[in-house]
Amino acid sequence: MSIENETSSTKLTKIRFWIILVLCIIGMILSIELSYIFYKTNFLTNFAQSFCSISNLIDCDGVAQTPYALTFGVPNALWGIVLYLLFIFLLFVDKIQAKFKNTIFDVFENPRSYIATIGLVSFCLSMVLAGISIFKIDKICVLCFCVYFVNLFIALTANSKGLFYQDIKTTLVDFYKGAKKYFVLFIIVLIAFASTLVYLDKSMIFSPKLKKEKELKEFYEAKTNKYAVKGNVLGKKDALVKINVYSDFNCPFCKILNIMIHKAAKNEDVLIQDINFPLDTSCNHRIGSTLGGHENSCLYARYAIAAKKQGNYWGAANVFFYNKPNNPDEIVEEFKKARLNLDVDQLHYDANSPETYAQLEKDINETADKGINGTPVIEIEGIQYMGAIPYDDLIKKIKIAQKRALNNN
Repeated sequence: MSIENETSSTKLTKIRFWIILVLCIIGMILSIELSYIFYKTNFLTNFAQSFCSISNLIDCDGVAQTPYALTFGVPNALWGIVLYLLFIFLLFVDKIQAKFKNTIFDVFENPRSYIATIGLVSFCLSMVLAGISIFKIDKICVLCFCVYFVNLFIALTANSKGLFYQDIKTTLVDFYKGAKKYFVLFIIVLIAFASTLVYLDKSMIFSPKLKKEKELKEFYEAKTNKYAVKGNVLGKKDALVKINVYSDFNCPFCKILNIMIHKAAKNEDVLIQDINFPLDTSCNHRIGSTLGGHENSCLYARYAIAAKKQGNYWGAANVFFYNKPNNPDEIVEEFKKARLNLDVDQLHYDANSPETYAQLEKDINETADKGINGTPVIEIEGIQYMGAIPYDDLIKKIKIAQKRALNNN
């Protein structure tokens, strides 16, 4: 029986059956290769470039590293594997029904219509991904586009007649009948499936690199420090782990690290102390020259020390990280906006007192004597780490320090 002479029967002819089966195998092979590309680009630090990454535009590896390579936290390539397994199941469901009579498998009355409908829906979703790839990512995954058209060919091959209207109608009617017949099981499966997707989307276990990027955005793109505290104590006074942070209020990475340490102090058993190391030669003679944008760093450091004498160092520190006053009067205005409740006259006096200058010089010399000549540097129980390290890494290092402290005790 030829394709042309085939009736609108719910059964697939042999030739259509084999065409769809071959297309499923091709789609499965492509999806497995795409899953491997996704794995190596998202889980491996160093990986060989894929054969389908040949330019800035034709770049399978690049597409696989974007958030659009996942749907509900699951790589699109894995969805593809599930899709082709479903198609293969529907191709052989009549044989399963013959072996397991009067079971749940009997709800699959019109597998041909299901294949056509699911194939069409998959192709439509694929076109959305294609649009994102072309117009938003500016990269094309050739293998992905091959998969998209495999889905279309499967849908066209399974289509009974017309523009899929009858197949879609049949699929919806059968779905309703099946869900109604096995309502309790349907609800249980639906809840379990939805819960799994929510967990995968939130945990991002399939995309550790994207998870780190997302976590870093919390710190890199923050307009304010939502974990900010006031007072002189950040963390717990009797904490097991003591952390020193060597920073400059005009250092952009210090600003990022500042949010991280505040979040860590909220969740971990730590005590954090900030030590000023302005990259400004007006007070720091241990560096060669003032870095651009750090001209007021010494001024900020002195007023932070002065605020500390009134019990509000961290309140002042967060003001300096997010606002850049140009002179003492503007500093006072910013402190008032932040409601730090400082005695202004005492603040000015302390900021310009010999004691404050001496304290700042002491901080600078002790920092430089440790071999530190840039910021930020975080020191966890005597071990130094340069730069704004990823938050997960920071927490891991704190946990290690906590275990070491417990063992020593």
